[in-house]
Amino acid sequence: MDLVSDLIIRINNALLRCQETFEMPASKLVAEMARVMVEEGFLSKYEVTTRGKKRYLKVTLKYALDKYGRPNQPVILGIKRVSRSSRRVYRKAGKVARVQSGFGTAILSTNQGLLTDGQARRQKIGGELLAYIW
Repeated sequence: MDLVSDLIIRINNALLRCQETFEMPASKLVAEMARVMVEEGFLSKYEVTTRGKKRYLKVTLKYALDKYGRPNQPVILGIKRVSRSSRRVYRKAGKVARVQSGFGTAILSTNQGLLTDGQARRQKIGGELLAYIW
């Protein structure tokens, strides 16, 4: 089972149902993706918990507030998986494209860990392109 695709599908489903939180099985890669999304401001928070011998990732989505202070619109407008298990997509440092003209973020898996497209360009590091988020 591909947990990165599972994370993206669960985020999309939670946004469609206007849910605030959801839980899924955890792995190091999925927890790092959630950390990058929190740092970029797409998620409110995440937490890795243990029940018995299994680890779970609890993700809290972020919503923009209306003029009355109520959650109104999700911060994440779209999220797309790029590199799949059947077709890996790699980019060199200079070939990492901007997402939505700079309003989105690409998440790359590099030898320095998971980085955003901006961080990878600054450090001149390429890697596997995991997902686009805007």
